[in-house]
Amino acid sequence: MQSIDEIAKAITSLDPAERKALMERLAQADQQDGSERKVLAIADAMNDELFLADLREVMNDFTQVDAEETVR
Repeated sequence: MQSIDEIAKAITSLDPAERKALMERLAQADQQDGSERKVLAIADAMNDELFLADLREVMNDFTQVDAEETVR
């Protein structure tokens, strides 16, 4: 396994176009990881009793809402 210093030297030795392409790929991979983490967090929330209790409470708050528009 390479040290961080070796990786940094390898990156800085790339020509600017290659360095830019690498940075774009890394940014895209980070975005995908972030999306996957969000999906996993949402899936976990569906099994979280505190979240579900809050969700039920909010749903109950809106049971008596008039669905018709009020005209002024």
